[in-house]
Amino acid sequence: MSSVKILGLPYEGPENFQPGVQLAPAHIRWAYDSIEWYSIHQKEPVPEFEDLGDFYFYSKENPEEFVRKALSLFNRLKLEPPFIALGGDHFVTYPIIKYLHEKGLEFTVIHLDAHLDRRDSFMGNKLSHATVIKRVEEIVGEDRVITFGYRSFFPEENLKRGEPFKVLEPLKKLLEEKGPFYLTLDIDVLDPSIMPAVSNPEPLGITFKELLESLKLLKGKLLAMDLVELDPFLDPTHSSAILCAEILRESVIILSQ
Repeated sequence: MSSVKILGLPYEGPENFQPGVQLAPAHIRWAYDSIEWYSIHQKEPVPEFEDLGDFYFYSKENPEEFVRKALSLFNRLKLEPPFIALGGDHFVTYPIIKYLHEKGLEFTVIHLDAHLDRRDSFMGNKLSHATVIKRVEEIVGEDRVITFGYRSFFPEENLKRGEPFKVLEPLKKLLEEKGPFYLTLDIDVLDPSIMPAVSNPEPLGITFKELLESLKLLKGKLLAMDLVELDPFLDPTHSSAILCAEILRESVIILSQ
């Protein structure tokens, strides 16, 4: 398998309740320098990976233009799995899925999030962090997107497959199905007591241990993933960034299998 690639997509749409997620890729990279290169959880060192850098977009850019530029970027990079994309707000997932689908890849999307993100429109916009999973379902099909860990939803949102509050146990059942899988990880799936630096925190989230055990289940089954929605403006102690850096380290090991 080729080495894992990491790229930052510091895009932020105009709808965010508490702005700042566009700074997350740089913040996570900075925090990554503070943690160990060896994972005590997996008893493995981080393998060599290819850092493609952060690719900046105009703040509050028109989402259609962002999609166009992101697809152009992925084609220019000749981006191939395995890779980890660092957002940015959750809308960065949309051009990634669109790109992979247009390349003819077939996969199931695992969506870990406190929210369903399936509104048809949000603040008059059909392309945003609150509509992203509905747009993804329109690409790959509703039955190919499964949401775990959610604790909030809008009455009009339609969920075909998923389970609230939990991740690990329902994921075990899902993995009986054939992969590969793409993982979109909104860090607000974690409880705000351990991950407070998110724009829309929701109580009763999962623990880091449950997330880590869930990630480990995906070893050898994961095509690529994204990590989104850290807000550095809400992280004065940098503890949330360090936790994201640890998630990044563990994910690089998992995607290298």
